Amino acid sequence: MQFLSAKTLLYARVVFIIIIAYYLVKDPEALSTAGFVVLLGQAMQVPLIRLQPTDTLTGFCAVIMAGFSIGDLIPLLANNVEYFDTLVPVRLAAYFGLAAYCYFVNDSPVSNSLIFTFSFFEIWFNFLIYNNLKDEKYYRVKKYIEEHSDEIRDAYDEEIRIVEVE
Repeated sequence: MQFLSAKTLLYARVVFIIIIAYYLVKDPEALSTAGFVVLLGQAMQVPLIRLQPTDTLTGFCAVIMAGFSIGDLIPLLANNVEYFDTLVPVRLAAYFGLAAYCYFVNDSPVSNSLIFTFSFFEIWFNFLIYNNLKDEKYYRVKKYIEEHSDEIRDAYDEEIRIVEVE
């Protein structure tokens, strides 16, 4: 069994995005000059940006981030595992694409240290969540088969043929 469950990681991701939204409203300059943002930006040779507290676009981005967190929080509170089983791989592929685009296209307005760092952390979070979701799904199926083995055997007894290979 894993150290952290997928549900715990999803809650951590929601909190992470809410913290980003808070910093986008209160102190966007601290967010854009954080050590890990500068380090990842320089390591991947993407342009560094500095957000200004007077920029109105940061408020819009904070609202979008809050919407992302609420969009994950509602299915998470409803314990909708199937939602995350389908969403997390798509999200993972999208953030891989965004990170690759930031790295390979340097003259784009989307290619900067803040977006690359955000996509990097999203890849990391979603990869952990994806692995835990698959592991938990395996254990759920295993438990279901153990609990209902007689019913499954009775229902599919005629259809199951054991073939012995010599």
